[in-house]
Amino acid sequence: MKRCTKCVLPETAPNITFDDEGVCNYCHSYQNFDYKGEDKLIGLLEAQKKRNNKYDCMVNISGGRDSSFTLLKLVKDYGMNVLVVNYKNSFTDPQARANIKNATEILGVDLVTFETKEGVAEDTFRHSLNAWLKKPSPAMVPMMCVACKNMWWDTIKIAKKHNIKCIISGGNPLEESSFKKELLNVSRDSGVDSHFTSTIKGIFSEISKNTDYIYYKQLHIMIWGFLFGNQYSIGPKIYGHDIEKIDLFHYIPWNEDEILSRIKNELNWDYPHHLESTWRFDCMIGHLKDALYMKTLGMTEKDEFYSRMIREGFLGREEALKRLEKENRLHWDQVDILLKRAGVDNSSVLVDLKNL
Repeated sequence: MKRCTKCVLPETAPNITFDDEGVCNYCHSYQNFDYKGEDKLIGLLEAQKKRNNKYDCMVNISGGRDSSFTLLKLVKDYGMNVLVVNYKNSFTDPQARANIKNATEILGVDLVTFETKEGVAEDTFRHSLNAWLKKPSPAMVPMMCVACKNMWWDTIKIAKKHNIKCIISGGNPLEESSFKKELLNVSRDSGVDSHFTSTIKGIFSEISKNTDYIYYKQLHIMIWGFLFGNQYSIGPKIYGHDIEKIDLFHYIPWNEDEILSRIKNELNWDYPHHLESTWRFDCMIGHLKDALYMKTLGMTEKDEFYSRMIREGFLGREEALKRLEKENRLHWDQVDILLKRAGVDNSSVLVDLKNL
């Protein structure tokens, strides 16, 4: 497969082109991230300390590496009194749950969990998967996660209950996916906080091509998910207008080696080693999404993640290729476990997925 000679994006990436040297248009239009700076971050945190509230801030944690490091950084390095919040996802990997338990106990912080009503996540997932299989589209792969997209409603509600005016997440600009924007006809140069309307238009355009996504039991979940999909969506901006929402790695550079070293040594953090990657193992739906992207695009989110790392100077191209060769292996055993947990007739669905 032909890949960009500068990054590692393949020729199957949406709307990709190459110049005479084999460099892709994604690289040509890429702008290196402009970090806001640690001094500005510390200023925001110190302002929260002066409020003399029981909790200075709230941290979302999934048990993955970035959110675990964010919690560690806030408590140990910045001396913040943190309330930890976790969405109890029906499809969370057991190791992620263990990581959350270890981190909160070691750091001595309070933990609040919330979850959807019993069976809602499973029912919504089954419906989205069945609709997708009727008309496979890489643009609609994120619909597998629609039941979890409304978590920011509950997060802000908990913050209001405890009079917390600052929510900090482990958002990483390197994880922003330009190829997903291309699939929805959204400019890949648009920032995370500026393409909400275009994204919604793109999603509804895709739904109009496959109306099986429209399901009366799921409709309110879809709408709520679009409104509260992330902290930059219109829902959090309105409902949480008086709450500071911070992505740690928009202020300080993301350093993979430092993150993994510290969380392993200081929080007893670990990952399922048979997966061969420390990235995004915390939700089992990720394994299915990898399979859907690979079957329809010949790539996964890791291709773009490592391409961004290359452009930012955090990773060499040869190392990225080695990682992709190992980490882009599809984990059908994990997909099988996911389908069983969701109550899907996994034998026939697995055959359908593998035959895409």
